[in-house]
Amino acid sequence: IYHAQSGHIGPSLSIVEIVSSVYKEHIDFNNENRNKFILSKGHAVPALYAVYDQLGLLKKNEITTLRKFGSRLQGHPDLRKLDILDAGTGALGQGLSIAIGYCLGFKLQNLPNKVFCLLGDGELQEGQIWESLMYIGVKKIKNLIVFIDGNKFQNEFSIDETLPIKNLKEKFTSFGLKYIEIDGHDYEVLSDINDDFINNKFDSPVIVYCNTIKGKGISFMENNNSYHHIKNLSQQDYYKIITEIENSK
Repeated sequence: IYHAQSGHIGPSLSIVEIVSSVYKEHIDFNNENRNKFILSKGHAVPALYAVYDQLGLLKKNEITTLRKFGSRLQGHPDLRKLDILDAGTGALGQGLSIAIGYCLGFKLQNLPNKVFCLLGDGELQEGQIWESLMYIGVKKIKNLIVFIDGNKFQNEFSIDETLPIKNLKEKFTSFGLKYIEIDGHDYEVLSDINDDFINNKFDSPVIVYCNTIKGKGISFMENNNSYHHIKNLSQQDYYKIITEIENSK
């Protein structure tokens, strides 16, 4: 994001543990029929690119080409440019429908593959999400797990200021979904849930509400919605960020 001088940094930092727990343990790029991961909140794709880079899936220094003309690493996931993505996303509300499509495809082919889908909490304001959730519950789509990045903010304001979605547990369970609420930065808990999902331990479709912190890990960015998207990042702030990350290890 520093090299690009633009990008959605706050919502990327809130999903790092969710994304890495899935990709490091349950996505095998050597398998043509691998499990799938749909980042429905596509603006947070810098986190996904960072995980790809850590796994050696990008070219050397390609991570520094984010948002550049001709780069494979666009500001929202673009499957036409980067074929290791499982979907091009960014128009909020659509990713869960894509995930369902993958699930149905796997069932038609009698494949045991699983699908992971990550939504934003602001994205729950989209009507298509609720149509998808209704379908998942009625059709018992159990080869899909849905994570919600509950960082409590969206583009301009907080969720509560914009359009609060209340009684989520009651809503989800009424659709026939198993509701789990966790600390979305607890890697071990995420890993255990993913393992249970992969090993078919759940009797119904699962939705996991992850309590997260926007801008997690950077003191002056945490819960500061002015860092939802940045249009420039000074060298001074960049080095301050790097220092904080290094000192936290």
